[in-house]
Amino acid sequence: MPTSFGRLSSTASPFVSGHMLKIAAPLLLPIATMTIAGCDREKGQPPQASSANEATANSDISTYRVDRSHAGRPLPEANLTDAAGNIAHLASLSGKPVVLNLWATWCAPCVAELPTLDNLARAGGTRFAVVALSQDLGNHSAPTAFLRQRNLTHIVGWHDGDNVLGIAMGQALPTTILIGADGLEILRVIGPLDWNGAEAQILLREAGIDVAQPPQQP
Repeated sequence: MPTSFGRLSSTASPFVSGHMLKIAAPLLLPIATMTIAGCDREKGQPPQASSANEATANSDISTYRVDRSHAGRPLPEANLTDAAGNIAHLASLSGKPVVLNLWATWCAPCVAELPTLDNLARAGGTRFAVVALSQDLGNHSAPTAFLRQRNLTHIVGWHDGDNVLGIAMGQALPTTILIGADGLEILRVIGPLDWNGAEAQILLREAGIDVAQPPQQP
């Protein structure tokens, strides 16, 4: 599936633009003031594209940036929800590298990025986990159905309905955090990236992920 993604920016985040919402006052609800990279959350959530190709065509996909300022730190504890509706924790994935993607069904750049993450998960087998952590409000059923309808079956679909990690990670979507086998952050990518491309492979190796190796059999 052809997808056009921008190249790495070595300057300040290009997502600080008119497409982003700034926190106006501390009394405002965090979710109402969430800053979205490539997405625009205002009073409501815009209609979602019917396919990843349509999402790509309608998205303002420009560049992404890599943030290593949080390297070596654990991620915040949060009660997440798995596809079956059970409580899930990132700690349950310790012992292997994790690619944690924060996304939402209404965020077109997020949706355009998802197939590349699913391909990454398929190539990796059991060597690492690729978790698509939805930031949609409400329960887990809508984002779970969204992934299933698009045959994105290799990524682990979890839900963060309270946006605990979304707020802690800087309030930008999409954001992908690479976590080492020790559970500590390696780096985060803010903005959409083709996770099957050469630039992504370089970043993944920093987290001990080499997709060139044959996947392990379950």
